[in-house]
Amino acid sequence: MVRKSERGSIELVGIEGEKMTVQQAIITLVAAIISGILATIITISINAYLADIKRKQDLVDDIFGFKYQLTDGDATNKDIYAKGFSRAMNRVPIIFYKNKNVLEKYDRFFDTLLISDKNERKIKSDEALINFLKELCKVAHIKSDNWNDSVFKRSFNTSN
Repeated sequence: MVRKSERGSIELVGIEGEKMTVQQAIITLVAAIISGILATIITISINAYLADIKRKQDLVDDIFGFKYQLTDGDATNKDIYAKGFSRAMNRVPIIFYKNKNVLEKYDRFFDTLLISDKNERKIKSDEALINFLKELCKVAHIKSDNWNDSVFKRSFNTSN
C-alpha cells in the first residue's frame, strides 16, 4: 500500500501499517507478477486441454451420428463412400494423431473393408468398428464402459 509521509513523500506501507523496505516492495512486486504469469499459463494450458477433448468429442459425435450410412451395419467398400461418415473418418488421423491405439484400430477397421469375402468382411468389420469406437470413446473421455456391443453397432435410420 502507498501513503504520503509526514514530510509529503510517498512511503510503501505493509498490511499492518509498518513501513516496507525497498527489498520487501520488490519481492512483493515480483511475486505479484510471477503469480499473474503463472495463473495465465495454467489457464491457457487447461483451456487448450479442454479444447482438445471437445474436438475429439465432436468428431466421435459425428462418427456415431453418421454411422447409419453403413448399410445395415455392414461396412463395405461402397458404403464407406457415404459423405458424412467418410468425412468424419478422414478427420481421425488429424484429431487423434497423438493416440497410437486409436490410429491402430482405425487402420484395422479400414483394412477389414478391403476383405473380398462379404461374410468375412461383415464379421471382421463389425468387430473392428466396435473396437475402434470403444477406443475413440475412451480417448475422448466419453463414458461407455457400461455399453454393450450392440450400442456401437446399431444405428437409428427411419429409411430401414
